[in-house]
Amino acid sequence: MIPSPFVDQIRSRLGAEAHVVDVLGGEVAPASSGPVPVLVMPPAALGGSPTAAVLAAVERAGWVHFLSTGIDGFPLDRLAGRTVTCGRGANSPAIAELTVGLLLAAEKRIPQIWEARTNEPFLAEPLGTLVGRTVGLIGFGSIGQELARRLDGFGTRLLALRRSGRPAEQPTVTVVRTLPELVGEADHLVVAAPLTPDTDRLLDDAAFAVTKPGLHLVNVARGRIVDTDALVRALAAGTVSRASLDVTDPEPLPADHPLRHDARVRILPHLSWSAPGGLSRGFDLFADNLQRWCEGRPLHGVVDVEAGY
Repeated sequence: MIPSPFVDQIRSRLGAEAHVVDVLGGEVAPASSGPVPVLVMPPAALGGSPTAAVLAAVERAGWVHFLSTGIDGFPLDRLAGRTVTCGRGANSPAIAELTVGLLLAAEKRIPQIWEARTNEPFLAEPLGTLVGRTVGLIGFGSIGQELARRLDGFGTRLLALRRSGRPAEQPTVTVVRTLPELVGEADHLVVAAPLTPDTDRLLDDAAFAVTKPGLHLVNVARGRIVDTDALVRALAAGTVSRASLDVTDPEPLPADHPLRHDARVRILPHLSWSAPGGLSRGFDLFADNLQRWCEGRPLHGVVDVEAGY
């Protein structure tokens, strides 16, 4: 279930032996004696919720693959009893690169310095640096790990909060046990976790109340992990000094929303995944998994439906 313009790309990757049915384009799947694989675009790209045709196709599926990393927004009860995989890692390098750019933009006061007519204001208040700064990571999956590798060499201190609590694969990253411990130390806080019942509005008034003053918040995951109203209040109180948001709740924000009129807030149109060949990598991952599924080999990106990621 992907938008029709992309169906031909899938067909070209899979070859003539694969019968690709464009469900969203109105094509009807032929009768089948066994379960079939189903490819699903991120729920948001399907208009926010799956159509009856999509749900009917999933009902027949033995394996469902999501092009996105997250499966939030899809009714998880419809996935019960099926193998579910996702595009985990396909766009993590691109997201990590953009995140580094957002961290540097905050420290180097971009774009303010581009618009400055003189360097006088910066003599008294010089530009910042990542050297010695603490970057906190909410989530330490493929995005967090790619980001940690890219920050190695910037002289940052890296802390991570992960659901499993196990030590980080990278020796430069320290895993902490609690959210207050993470936000109380972080100068920059990067949200890179999946949206699940446990992370829904994780960053609320209580979390912002114990953050280190002057926090720079970066969200490249899901908007609902941050309580939007609580963020507005944290900005007003000065607890958060800057926010760089690739995702918001709701998305997009209304034109009159206070975050749109706060000069300290930078809002991106959910494009941190974008890079040359971004969608192609997702299609290639599915094609590889399809080959594995046909041969009975282990699949990449297996999702724990009960956990939600």
